Amino acid sequence: YDILKMQEIKSLMISQLNVDGVASGFIGVDNPRHLGEDLSLLWSLSYFVTMEQKKQRMESNILFLSQYDSLTGVGNRHSYMRLLSELESAENAETGVAFVDLNGLKSLNDREGHTAGDIFLKRMSEVFARHFSKEELFRIGGDEFAVIAAATDEDAVKAAVETLRRLCAEWDAKEEYPVSIAVGYAMQAGRTMTADELFMEADAAMYRNKAEIKKAVGGISR
Repeated sequence: YDILKMQEIKSLMISQLNVDGVASGFIGVDNPRHLGEDLSLLWSLSYFVTMEQKKQRMESNILFLSQYDSLTGVGNRHSYMRLLSELESAENAETGVAFVDLNGLKSLNDREGHTAGDIFLKRMSEVFARHFSKEELFRIGGDEFAVIAAATDEDAVKAAVETLRRLCAEWDAKEEYPVSIAVGYAMQAGRTMTADELFMEADAAMYRNKAEIKKAVGGISR
């Protein structure tokens, strides 16, 4: 009352704005002179403002889905390919690349359902996020992730990889998530090589690690 009085507002009409059943604000008329006309105008304004809010929300959602994986919140394959294209024509003296493949995700989905698999993928993404920013993380396939970290060092990549492996081992021991990870990474570290060569080196290292794990456990069910 005191705030309205300071503004010489003696009467007030307010219409709440709702987007998808959730209050998103309000719009009002101070000191209405013609109740019927002002009320009609207020309702019309509320409608058009709400439509604009819905439009902006839809555009934001579309933009998000075009760049990020809807399940994990990390970058999607489209963002990964775009960044790869940018790296081909840039100086990347300190770029580090890592590929991570989740062994056993298919069997987890088959045995416990896709909800369990989705929860596991989210947890893995949360672990990634402790070491790298969202702009450096990408889900490039159902069970494949990529990390492209600029201006990083090998110790940081190694630390992230070891954390992932340790957590997977702990989850496997508890029979919580019976999966393992295959990891391969490559560091530019001042070497003269193209982005394609760097990615191929990391990819080859990941497949070597995957073969080692398969040999150690006598086969991996995808």
